[in-house]
Amino acid sequence: MIQLYGTPRSGNTHKVRMALTFLDLPWDERLTDAAARQSDAFAAITPMRQIPVYVETDRTLRDSQAILTYLAARHRPGDWDGRTPQERGEIALWLSHAANEIANGPATLRLARQFGATIAEAQAQAVTARFLPVIEAHLAQHRWLVGDRLTIADLSASPYLALVAEADIDLADWPAIGEWTDRIAALPGFPAMPGWPAHIAS
Repeated sequence: MIQLYGTPRSGNTHKVRMALTFLDLPWDERLTDAAARQSDAFAAITPMRQIPVYVETDRTLRDSQAILTYLAARHRPGDWDGRTPQERGEIALWLSHAANEIANGPATLRLARQFGATIAEAQAQAVTARFLPVIEAHLAQHRWLVGDRLTIADLSASPYLALVAEADIDLADWPAIGEWTDRIAALPGFPAMPGWPAHIAS
């Protein structure tokens, strides 16, 4: 049985949760709050003490992008991780954006607003202001980030953009991003997440 260590409001955990759900894979979710992440038991699973962590028999993976890459290669090769060198390069680009601009921009702002974290506010605002127009312009021309279908690019980039209201960002100002996150939430079996608009989650 797959074990997924995370929390309900973690966007990074939700990336993996979506992948497991869409792949129809059974898993056991282990609630791992901030206190639990400081325990020696959790450090024995991952020395970084971060979520999500994916455990399957004798295999342990950390980092949501790495986990998505593994799941795509094992269960949806080509379909989720790129059918051509061009697609694979584009998917890698969006995974990088998820780990950098999205993490250091909207996700960091949400961390401060929702959880009281101390952040470099001006830097997070600047990263957000630089990145949102880039993905908005891309999605105004494309239904999905890469190709004509859902890929791990969409799974990786979408949660913290769907949650921008929790970072005091009005998604109405970014209609193409909003339509894209709606599109993902309308997929059959989409797992609901606190903060992802409930009227489109099922």
